[in-house]
Amino acid sequence: MNRRVLIIIAGVIVILGLVAALWFFVFAPGAKLNVDVTPFTPSGDRAPDDSTDVGPVQGAGVVVAPRLLRITDGPVAKGVAAIYLPPVIISSSATSTATSSQESKPAEVEVRYIERQSGNVFSFLVHDRLLTRISNRTLPGVQEAAWTSDGKRAFAQFLTRANDGTEHVDTYSLPTDGSENDGYFLEQNLSQIIVRGTSTVFSLLPSSNGSTGTVSAPDGTGTATVFTSALAQLRASFSGGDFVLATKASKELDGYAFLVSRANGSFVRLLGPLRGLTTLADPTGTSVLFSYVDKGTLYTQIMNIATRTVTPLPLATIADKCAWEAGGRGVYCGVPTTLSKASPDDWYQGAYAFTDRLWRVDLDTRLATLIVDPLQVGDVEIDAVALTVDRESDVLIFTNQRDGSLWSYDL
Repeated sequence: MNRRVLIIIAGVIVILGLVAALWFFVFAPGAKLNVDVTPFTPSGDRAPDDSTDVGPVQGAGVVVAPRLLRITDGPVAKGVAAIYLPPVIISSSATSTATSSQESKPAEVEVRYIERQSGNVFSFLVHDRLLTRISNRTLPGVQEAAWTSDGKRAFAQFLTRANDGTEHVDTYSLPTDGSENDGYFLEQNLSQIIVRGTSTVFSLLPSSNGSTGTVSAPDGTGTATVFTSALAQLRASFSGGDFVLATKASKELDGYAFLVSRANGSFVRLLGPLRGLTTLADPTGTSVLFSYVDKGTLYTQIMNIATRTVTPLPLATIADKCAWEAGGRGVYCGVPTTLSKASPDDWYQGAYAFTDRLWRVDLDTRLATLIVDPLQVGDVEIDAVALTVDRESDVLIFTNQRDGSLWSYDL
């Protein structure tokens, strides 16, 4: 047998072996297809998984006391959308008698929130206690979320770890209506993002040289730089079409607050120097709520931006524990029953937790009304943060910073 024949025979044997191997791995009974099931880790260029609707759950949440409801047991991202749904007239008719009648579906408040562990988005109807998961996109570890007022888009912030071990803050624009192709990542390491209505997104980017403030539309278009400042560690809130920015709150440092023009980026000082200064601007642009510490005492006051008139409030709390009523005529606040000597520093650092009562202050009369004392009526200690009220002041929503659970109180 010559060499050429041997080569041909060897080639045939190799081909038969390859065919047998292919049959064994692909067509043989019990053959498995290996699939990568590595959990999603945002990297700045990958979108989360698809979203699907999940059927509603009736009777969700736990009634802790009359009108006081614990919506979730587990932690949620700080920041929700509270959407007022007006009453609906439902017409019905009886054709056999040619008569008709009308039934009214009462007003409802829909709360949209993000579960911290999974990043899933849920819708909760407060009065009906109806819970629906509207997105199961995997976005684990979401710490904060800023929402458009209609609840159709959330800007979710979470920590990620790069291959070299460094941590970054990622921000993902998450549509909640199933339009998966509309999601996108924003610039990395944003310190804050806030939303006005359904039209404007404002973000703060810190750097070694200070901070940069940027605005855009919720879909990411129309991006423009509002200002670049040498000031670092700023916190912002909308004041009409402009912004109020405050420096980091600490009882050991003088704090300042500025009115910043969206038109030209100019800074005009409103407040300061004040120790432990924290601010929350009225979205209408009329006033700014602020708190500060003086000789160990916490004060909470209101400034009229136009006149610079300051009015003390009849209670003491940190401005970050409050929410403005629609129209700016009142504020809802979590008010601590006791304060530590190191406030607000130890509270911001997570070393101290407050036990709050919830109050409403009418700014026309300066009358403070106790809404609820959770410890008294429900034997539960609540450190209220991320307070939100719907536009008709029907329901107050807040997060208990002690465990991250989400709560509502029917006003």
